[in-house]
Amino acid sequence: MKKKNINIDPLKYTLDNLELGNKNIYLGVDFFSLVKNLNIKNYSYLDVTEYILNYIKKTLGKNSNIILPVFNFDCISQKKFDIIHSEGQSGAFGNILLKKFYNFRTYNPVYSFLCLGNKIDDYKKKKNRNASGKNSLWKNFVDENYDIITLGHHWNRSFSHVHYIENLADVDYRFNLDFSVKYYTSKNKYSYKNFSFFARKKKICTFSGITFECDKLFIKEKISKFYRHKNLISFKLNMKQATDILLGDLNKNSEKLISYIRPSKKNKNVLYTGDGSQQFLEKKYLEHK
Repeated sequence: MKKKNINIDPLKYTLDNLELGNKNIYLGVDFFSLVKNLNIKNYSYLDVTEYILNYIKKTLGKNSNIILPVFNFDCISQKKFDIIHSEGQSGAFGNILLKKFYNFRTYNPVYSFLCLGNKIDDYKKKKNRNASGKNSLWKNFVDENYDIITLGHHWNRSFSHVHYIENLADVDYRFNLDFSVKYYTSKNKYSYKNFSFFARKKKICTFSGITFECDKLFIKEKISKFYRHKNLISFKLNMKQATDILLGDLNKNSEKLISYIRPSKKNKNVLYTGDGSQQFLEKKYLEHK
């Protein structure tokens, strides 16, 4: 991409203010919001994603690792997964890069990740059966002190590892669902593999996630950091610190920081995209002075 076709300032100021001292990041991107704020013209999607990725890698420096979610939930119902061709269902940014960097995709089909960095060989060797089990890649990200970095949305939209925390706490509104897939590693090469996923008990749980109170606490305790550049909101959240606090709260049978919505009862404290509360929170941050 030619520099004249992009205004890099929103990304530069954002990364500078979020203070990316950590070389390991889990990256969530609202691709179209970021493209709009960067005022990019005459680009292909792949060109712009690679440009943004390379700029972030340069900012992080050597020996850095960037994790991008390319989750595939359809494999559960379709009973089929192709590690090369099965699209991610967790945002355009990772899905676009997947077309070129599929060799950097990790094993588990549900919580599937692109790992761009020096940890890729270790992560690809990890054949975790349970998508959010105690020995899944979420454990690596927590133990290795990753920061979640989000560009264009609240960190909650990239906080799928909440279900890893729920699994560790053995919450009673979810269970480990076993399933099998026809697992393709090339066009004609496949085998049958068994996996499990920490699914909702649909009769008692419509949705589970963090609460508004959790968001306030993490900002107050500086576990999360917020920065706004014009119309671009971004966040940094330390995964280990967040996990320690949330797991401790769940182990007390508390619903203060993580809670769930029952089918017969609304829970106005839970951040939930379906009822507009997530958008409401993001709007407040966007209007933040």
